[in-house]
Amino acid sequence: MDNDWKKPYIGLFLYAFLFIGVAFITASPAELLEGMQTIILSSDILITDYIELAGIGSAFMNVGLVMVITAILMYLNHMPIKSGNIVTIGLMSGFAFFGKNVFNMWFILLGTYLFCALRREPMAKYLLQSFWASSLGPLVSSTFFYQGNITVSSVFVSITTGLIIGFVTPVLTGYTQRLQHGLNLYNGGFATGLMAMMLTPILKAFGYEFNTVSIWSTDYTRTFLIAFIVIGIGMIAVGCYKDKYAFTNYKNLIRRPGNPVDDFLELDGIGAVLINMGVNIMVSAVVLVAVGGDINGPTIGGILTIAGFSVKGKHVKNILPVMLGIILSGLLRGEGAVITPAAQLALLFGTTLAPIAGTYGFAAGVVAGFIHSCVVLYAGAGYSGVNLYNNGFAGGLTAIVMYAVLSEFFRPREYSEPSESMKPKTEPEPVLDLSDLDLYE
Repeated sequence: MDNDWKKPYIGLFLYAFLFIGVAFITASPAELLEGMQTIILSSDILITDYIELAGIGSAFMNVGLVMVITAILMYLNHMPIKSGNIVTIGLMSGFAFFGKNVFNMWFILLGTYLFCALRREPMAKYLLQSFWASSLGPLVSSTFFYQGNITVSSVFVSITTGLIIGFVTPVLTGYTQRLQHGLNLYNGGFATGLMAMMLTPILKAFGYEFNTVSIWSTDYTRTFLIAFIVIGIGMIAVGCYKDKYAFTNYKNLIRRPGNPVDDFLELDGIGAVLINMGVNIMVSAVVLVAVGGDINGPTIGGILTIAGFSVKGKHVKNILPVMLGIILSGLLRGEGAVITPAAQLALLFGTTLAPIAGTYGFAAGVVAGFIHSCVVLYAGAGYSGVNLYNNGFAGGLTAIVMYAVLSEFFRPREYSEPSESMKPKTEPEPVLDLSDLDLYE
């Protein structure tokens, strides 16, 4: 039996244990235990920065454990590490810094398992979508530990809510994808936003209250900035080392519009993708700090999400116009609007609209970022911060409206040609030598 699909899991588990290693370096076992308890018992509603809430050690421990669980479930379901998995790894590790934890994901996963059992389909078919659905983990946590108490009714409501989310969201993503025409990369965020818009009002009608919070760290920006620059340079170096065509292929990669159907890994190779990740990590971190932002749990989540989508969708040419539009909107609104926590998250997660810039041009990307930065402030009002992928939901609304207008007046730019070194090698057809034949025989 071919076991090649298992080899990349060595790197995935190393990635997970790297976070756990940092946790043990920065905190004692007793501090980690206490911090993990604090994380699990929190409501996790936006914005709950685990670094500020429980300390660096406990935040990194939660990320590491979430990633171990993610890796084990992928491995047990015999899932090769492809682009979709890498995107999901970026999402899971990123949001484990501010909302997803080792507790609030399980009922959602169980809901998807029940869906698969009913349909008699393998869990592998919907596992990634189930991971995306864990963006509604705050809805599970805030009901299970409602107002700091655990009651029979709160446990029942929490479990039922999680099962419904896990059961419905994976198939809902298939329908919402069609509405956005590939212009919003966070399709899972749009789907879970719709789920939150339904479930949260129902729970509110029965007496549950959900209040947004703002737990935000500002103490470690310089340390994390240096770390991200080092990581980015390292990834670029490894990319060049692994593939002698990496830089040439990267130049081809940044010509792509960023439609999520275009798999950079298959079209341009692992070397170009690593360069793309490294560049995107450094650019996003530097731009964030340049406008006066903070690098903390939530913004690390944004940077890791950008890194994940560097495999399919995002590159420096299509994320910068969107970022520029978001910054411009903040500057025009004044009063420090460009550096509020919500604006900082929009700056990073708003790059979900990168395909608009890649498909319809620089100006369209700037306009998309401008609109998104305003929409995202109020799009989640109906679900009170329980959807971690709030920018994905707002991005979906923006993409639907902008597609209707842009597609009427502009021709979309399409480019899906593989890099030269990634094209299949074909053997030249043999040339028939007629020199020795007597054609008059």
